[in-house]
Amino acid sequence: MQIETEQHVLEQNASPAPPPSQGLLFVLSAPSGTGKDSVIQALQAQGSRFYVVASVTTRAMRPGESEGNPYHFITTAHFEKMIEHDELLEYALVHGHWYGQPLQPIRENLQGGRDVLLKIDVQGAATVRKKLPGAIFIFLVPGSLEELVWRLTARQTETEEERQRRLNDARLELAQRDHYDYVIVNRQNHLDEAVECLRAIMQAEHCRTSPRLVTL
Repeated sequence: MQIETEQHVLEQNASPAPPPSQGLLFVLSAPSGTGKDSVIQALQAQGSRFYVVASVTTRAMRPGESEGNPYHFITTAHFEKMIEHDELLEYALVHGHWYGQPLQPIRENLQGGRDVLLKIDVQGAATVRKKLPGAIFIFLVPGSLEELVWRLTARQTETEEERQRRLNDARLELAQRDHYDYVIVNRQNHLDEAVECLRAIMQAEHCRTSPRLVTL
């Protein structure tokens, strides 16, 4: 009886099992054509485990894209319904099309202990910064504006008018770099350097004595 009583006391005084550690939220912005998808994919190929949020967009699918890769392609009516039901962390009109970040997969992955990476423009990043100051903000820039012109021209996915609009937007976006925690330069033919910088940033953030967490 005494042994049972002591065991019962030990069970009562035992600390509850700690909850799983929460993942970190990384926000990556870059002017169109800077190579953010290439950097992310190369880092994932090295074995880094993080969830990349597939944005929803009203723009048309391009050659080589598919549903969910890299976006969920939806109608304007569907997009408006998601706004109405508060299903988006943020949304914005970019280059004439709507883009948004679905809230549910972000919340589920963070609470499950998995890092989450958002690929969003500077306008969307500013919204997230106000809502979730505990996120980590990273800005990817080209080696030069001339490199960006070459990349946009070489990929041949936009009309001349669209390309000029993206270049004009890029000039405005590059002026926002000081609002970010980190800046990574993705120079032409030096993808590995940019990938290593992103990996080092994500690792360093996990080594902080007080990790930057968000609540959703």
